[in-house]
Formats: sequence, C-alpha cells, structure tokens
Amino acid sequence: MEYGNLTNPTYGPGAPAEDGPMKVFSSMVHSYLDLVQRNAFPPDFLEQALKTQKFNSISPNQVLTYEVGYLVALAIGLLFIIVMTLVGLFFCCCRCCGNCGGKMYQKQTKNINCKRRFLYFFLFIITLIILAGDICAFYSNSKMNDAVDRGFTSLNNTVDNLKTYVNSVPQDVNIIFNASRIPVAWANSSIIGIGPVLGGMIKRSIEMEANKTLDTIQTTINDLNSTAKAMRSVNDSFNALQDAQRQLVQNLTGIRDRINQTLTSCGAACTPAPSVSDLDIDANFQSIPDFTDQLKAIDDFLNSGVEDNIRSARQTLDDIPQSVANQTKGSVQKVQDQLVNIQKKIQDVRSNLSIVDKLNTVNDFFDKVTSNANTYKSDAVKYEYYRWIVGICLSSIILLVVVCNLLGLLFGPCGHEAKLDPTERSCASNSGGDFFMAGTGFSFLSAWLLMLVTAVLFVVGGNVYTSVCKPWSSQQLYKVADNFNLSNLLNIDLNNLKLTTLYRDCQNNDGLWSTLNLNSMYNLDSYLDISQYTGDVNSTLQNTNINIANITFLSASQKNKVTSVATSGIDNFNFSDFNQQSTKNITKTDLNSFAAELETLAGKSPAFKTDLKNEANALRTLQNSINSIMVPQIKSLSTSIVSLQTKGKQLPTSLNATLKSIEDAQTFVDTQVVGIVKNEIRKYLDTIIGYFGSYIDWTRKMLTQDLARCRPLAAALDSAEVIACQYVVDTLNAFWFSLGWCTIFFIPSIILSVKLAKYYRRMKYSDTFDSPSDHMEMTSTSQQFLIPRVTVKS
Repeated sequence: MEYGNLTNPTYGPGAPAEDGPMKVFSSMVHSYLDLVQRNAFPPDFLEQALKTQKFNSISPNQVLTYEVGYLVALAIGLLFIIVMTLVGLFFCCCRCCGNCGGKMYQKQTKNINCKRRFLYFFLFIITLIILAGDICAFYSNSKMNDAVDRGFTSLNNTVDNLKTYVNSVPQDVNIIFNASRIPVAWANSSIIGIGPVLGGMIKRSIEMEANKTLDTIQTTINDLNSTAKAMRSVNDSFNALQDAQRQLVQNLTGIRDRINQTLTSCGAACTPAPSVSDLDIDANFQSIPDFTDQLKAIDDFLNSGVEDNIRSARQTLDDIPQSVANQTKGSVQKVQDQLVNIQKKIQDVRSNLSIVDKLNTVNDFFDKVTSNANTYKSDAVKYEYYRWIVGICLSSIILLVVVCNLLGLLFGPCGHEAKLDPTERSCASNSGGDFFMAGTGFSFLSAWLLMLVTAVLFVVGGNVYTSVCKPWSSQQLYKVADNFNLSNLLNIDLNNLKLTTLYRDCQNNDGLWSTLNLNSMYNLDSYLDISQYTGDVNSTLQNTNINIANITFLSASQKNKVTSVATSGIDNFNFSDFNQQSTKNITKTDLNSFAAELETLAGKSPAFKTDLKNEANALRTLQNSINSIMVPQIKSLSTSIVSLQTKGKQLPTSLNATLKSIEDAQTFVDTQVVGIVKNEIRKYLDTIIGYFGSYIDWTRKMLTQDLARCRPLAAALDSAEVIACQYVVDTLNAFWFSLGWCTIFFIPSIILSVKLAKYYRRMKYSDTFDSPSDHMEMTSTSQQFLIPRVTVKS
C-alpha cells in the first residue's frame, strides 16, 4: 500500500556568510582579539554560577581577572589618549616658543639629502599604511550600514522559514493519521469482496488437489474414447479387408477358369502352358480377437454420466466464492462496524498528541519576534544613519591627515632644490612643509578622539566576539545555554531539551520526535495499540461457519465399471494369426508375371491370341486392384492393431492409477475441506490485519524518524549567528580596528612629518658653507640661536 508522502516545504535562503575582503579582514581582527583574550570561555566562575543559578556569587575580581587582556589593552588606549594629548599640548607650546624645531633654521650637512630621502620614503610608507586603514574604515562603515538592511531581511527570512517548518508539522501529522483511511479502505474492500477473495482462496486450495483428479478422470475418459475408437477402427478395417479378400477370390476364380478353358482349347499350340493352380490366394485373413466385451465395458463407463460428474464437480468449485459470500453476509456487516472503530481509535491518537497543537505557541513567539523587529526597524535604520555619518566623519578626519601628508609629499619635492639656500626655497616646497605640519596638527587634534572611540568599541565589540560569537561558532555557547530551560523560554514542555542536543540532531536532520525525546512523554506503542479492535475482527470471522458443498468425483457403480474395463483383458488381445497372414503374399504367384507368360503364348497361338491377351489384361487389372486396395488396408490395419495393443497394455495400469487418485482426492475433499476453510480464513484475517500492521509500522516510522526533520532549526541558528556576529559584530570590530590601526600609525606619521617639514619649509635663517668639506656651523658661544634655558636663582 502507498500511504502518500509528507509535505516537502520550500524554505527561503538563509543568511549568506560573509566572504571576500571582509572575511579576510575579520580574520585579522579575530587573531588580534584571540591574542588579547587568552582565557577560555566560559570562565570557571560563570560556569559554576550557571550550574547553581546563583549569579550574585560572582565577584568583581573574578570578572576583572578574566578580562585582564581587555583591561591591559584599554589601559594602553587610555594612556595613549592622555600621553598623545599632553604631547600635543607641549608640542604646540614648544613650537610657539620657538623650540622643538620651531626655529626656522636648518643646519646644512653633507648627508642632508640622504636624510631627506630616508624620511620621505618612510613617511610615504606610513601614509600608505594609514590610507589602507582608512579605506578599511570607510569600507567597514559602509558594510555596517548594509548589515542593518541585510540583517532585518535575513531575520525575516529565517523567521519565515521557522514558521514554514512549524506549520508543516501539523500538516504532516494530519497526513499520517488521515492515511489510516487507506488500510481501512483496503480492509473494507476485502470484506465487501469476501466471496471472491476468501472464497477464491478456499477454491484455489481445494482446486490444487481436486483439479488434478478431475483432469486425470478427463484424461482417462479421453483414453477410453480413443481405445474404443481404435477397437471399432480395427473391426471396421478387418471387415473391409475380408470383403476385399472375398472379392479377390471370386475374381481370381473366374479368371482362372477362363484361362484353364482357353489353354485346354489351344492344346499343343499353347505349350508349355503355365500352371493355373497358382492363381489362388496365399494370405487368408479369417479372424481377429473379439472386442465385444471390452467395448461394452468401455461404453458402459462412458455412458454412466461421468462427464456430468466432472462438470458438476467443477461447478461446485466455481460456486465456492458465491457460497462464501452468501454465508458471511452477517459477519461482513459486523466487521465493517469494527473497521469504523479501528479508524476512530487511530484518529484518537492524533488528538492525544497535544504537543502538535501547542506549536501554535511557538508560532506566536515567532510572530512576536517579527513584529518587534519590524517595529524597531525604522528606529534602527534612523540611528544607523546617524552612526554612519559619525563613522564617515571619523574616517574623513583620518583621510584629512592622509591628504595633508600626500600633498606634502607631492608639493615638497616639486619645488625643492638641493643647492638652494633654505631661506630661498620655493612656494611649492614651502607649501609641502606646511601640509606636513597641518597633518601633524590634525593628528594631534583627532588622535585622542579616534582612540577614545576605538577603546569604547573595542571593549564592547571585542567582548561580544570572544564571549558570544567565538563560542557560538565553536558551539561552546550551546553548552552554556544548556543551563537554561528552553521549555520556560518558549512556554512549551520540551522535556528538559538541551540546546546542544537540539543543534546536533538538527544538523543531522533528525526527526523532531527523537530530537525532543517524545518517547518519554508519549507511549507511542500504547497509543497505536489496536489489538483489541483487530481481535474483534478476528473473532467475528473465526466464528463464521462456512460450509462447502460435497464434491463426488465418481460414484461406486462408476468405479466398478472402471474396474471392469481394467480387468476385461483389454491388455491381452492376440493378433498372432493376422500378423502371420500379413507377412505372406496376397496371391501365390505374381499376377503380372502370369500375365506376361500368357502374352508369350498368345504370340505362338494366333487363333487364341485375343483370348489370351484379354486374360492377361484381366490379371494385370486384378493385380493393380490388389496393390491399390488390399495392400494399404493391410498396412493400415497393422498400424491400428499396434496402436490398440499399445493402448490396451497401458490401460489397466492407467485405470488403476486413476481409481487411486480418485480415492485419494475423495478422501481429501471429505476430510480436509473443513481444515482448508479454517486455514484460509486465518490467512484472510492475516491479510486484513496485515493492512493495519503495515500502516501502524509506517506511522511509527513516520512519527519517530521522518516527521519534522529539523535541519531548518539548525539553519536558523546558523543564520542568527551570521546575522549577529558576521554582519554586526565583525563589521563593528573591523571599524574600530581600522580606526585604531590608523591612530597608532599617527605617531610615526607625526614624527616623520615634523622632521621632513624642515627639509621643505622656507627657513628664516641661513646656514652656508664654502665648500663641501668645509662648512660653517654655529658655535656654542654664539648667542643668536641659543635655545632658552630655565635657570634657578640662588
């Protein structure tokens, strides 16, 4: 039986994982965060608190110890903010006072050009590094903006998939239990057709023995008819042969008398004359055995109504299905009522599976999630826009520093001449130096803000990654979540289901029954136990009396007639006299040879020529008649006798075997039919009960293995991890990592920019030398360019 297929819901796409540049950049961030947070998750104090459900037992020192890596990194960041701010303030004050390179004087040395190129090259590299970080900041800021739209879309798709999955469960359950109509329909069809079905089974079982005997009787009848026909054929052929022999004797006597008269009249002219005494028959067919008694015995049996017996027996077998149908009308109605009870019992199982109906609660939870998400989407989009603007501003500040550096690197060399006096440098070269100083100023002004944003986002995003996303990806988070009660969370009894078990089983696409361990909640074997009802069906049919009409193969008188044929001596016919005569020539001399001798005498006796030729022709005609009539009759009769003797010899054995077969079959019918009926009723019941057994097995398999295969649940958890971690957390971490990257490289950028600016800015004071090997330097006694020193009065 085919019970149909469960629904095959079509699910929308899950949240696609990040790939491409963002994935590579996120891997860099993950490596850094793994370096910062070396402690395993969950920490011992959290694991103990989860087990005991006593979170107030967690001390701040335990948390700080666990977060020591972040605290160190945060301390470095705060130190950077303080130091960078103070350095910028002091640097500004010193420059205003003409110190810290604030004097517009540059000492000329032999390796000044080499120093300038060295500083130029490294500043260019540092600027490119900052630019690369800024590009990553712009890119991650844009990805964060995309993550909001993608996150809400993927969330809705994931929730829709879950709702599709949850809605498919009741549908599949209804399909499974509605399929109970199929075995009931098959059983009802078998009950309605009990005559052809059960009657046919009984008929086939009886026919296996009865038909062999009936066929044997029919074969015996055919053999006896054939034997009787052979006897009559032999009789008729022998009579015809005797008639032909008498006619031959008569014709041969007349010809012999005429030849004898002619030869006597011819006298000496017809010498030497042939002897007419040879014109006589040699083979004399006088008699064959008498078949009268045997033929009468055969005819008595064949005319005893044996053909009617066979037809009656076959008709009795053919009437068995109708007889069964007539005798089981009352039982059929009872069984049909019991089938209704069986289907009702199976449908009651569906109503007892209350957990299926409680899935509406899960749907309500999903609806609430979707509703809340849609409610806050507009606010999230609005605030995400503000965040995006802030991110653009922060990234643009870095870009401003990069632009200043690049313009300095561009304009500085354009107007610079190595042999030109520092006080006479061109406007382009001086502008390049000014851009370097502008970049330095912007760096000091923005570094504290960038590092502050980086530190805050680092603490938040880094901790979310190491405490949530990383253990989520490694499934360690599910083990932590096992300490919470999903049943209370979803407001549905899930039999202490662990999230780890749920995720593992759903990854394997196991059925919901085994995943939720519903065997401990529902005794499926008890629910699906219909033995009481099938037992009623069994009792009803077992107690039904079915009587099969008696079958008589041969009556006692017919059996006696068969015995009479077998003992009639039909196997001992003696045809030796005929066989002896059939080996002889029909005439003592060949008539054609005798005719040739007469024609020879006719040539010697012209007076009797005509008479002798006429007699010779008469002999030839007679010989031709013998050859064309009697010879074929003898051969045909010989063949018929051989066939009759063969049949006759086999017939007694065959008849005795037939009688034995009839006795056995009659005994079988008289003694075994009742047992056959009971046995076939039992098989018939096994077939009907087997319909329900097959359905129950299929139902058990569907419910425990195939119903609600829960890979969509694992896919939903995976999508949630992608949305929360890859779309949001990884993008946020990439943004602060980019800002921190750029901010850290502000330090070498500031140093190199300040140093390189003096090589391009126009100096106020010149420093000349006469030759490459002898140049002027300011002496320590010169008061003009001395740096003011702080002195203490005594």
